[in-house]
Amino acid sequence: MYCDIFRKTGSLADLDSREYKNGVMMNSRRKTLFYLASLSWLTSACGIRALPPVQTERLSGSVIPKPLRPIRSGQAWRYVQRNGFNSEIVREINEVAKLTDQQIIIERSSAGQGLAAEIQTRTGELLQDPYWDFVQIYQQALPVMPNPAPIGTQALLNTRYSIPDFSYTFWLQTQLKVLGWEKIQVTAGTFTALHCQRFYRLEHYDFTRTTTIRYDDYWLVPEIGRWVMRETRGEFRRTGQRFLDTQYEDHFRYELIKLEL
Repeated sequence: MYCDIFRKTGSLADLDSREYKNGVMMNSRRKTLFYLASLSWLTSACGIRALPPVQTERLSGSVIPKPLRPIRSGQAWRYVQRNGFNSEIVREINEVAKLTDQQIIIERSSAGQGLAAEIQTRTGELLQDPYWDFVQIYQQALPVMPNPAPIGTQALLNTRYSIPDFSYTFWLQTQLKVLGWEKIQVTAGTFTALHCQRFYRLEHYDFTRTTTIRYDDYWLVPEIGRWVMRETRGEFRRTGQRFLDTQYEDHFRYELIKLEL
């Protein structure tokens, strides 16, 4: 049964969501063991292969940091989105930049259908992030590339966020860390990128969650003003679960396949 559901949904998070919504809650310890064993069991039993780690080449300190190129109206990017749990392609996403007096709006679509936009300040800080289960609209813009950005730089921010069509705001703590310059090869080419990782701890719309933690790795190329690879994943616990009974959100990877500057 789990093979069929996993092939259709593509994630452990969806397996958990189906069980939760249907009121079929397993004993918490059994569920913990299931999640710990799921990837290896599903790989062998169903022929499912998780995405391998992102392959990069760590560069020495000789890299001269470059300023982040401002995004211009009409710039376009195309990404392929893959499921981290089973390596399958979810969709291709087209992005086009549009500038207003105050904001950079990155309009997104897939197969002709509009998706929620990403919104930045004119200086490149993140105001609205559509890459999670709910679109996150931040009260205070999040930095994308610390300036200056020496290796090991960390930027901590406490703020609140909202989601569309909901008046309540949720607390959020985020820490951005610069991990280093790396050479990375994607479909669109080979780039020298700054590897950044953003850590989130947040209050979630789902009130049964007591803790939600997220990790957002991205490889930012200053010359194009955008990331060429991004990987998002998260974990959480629900009310009444034991400390180690972690459950998982979707795990996605986005790879640049085409760009127009």
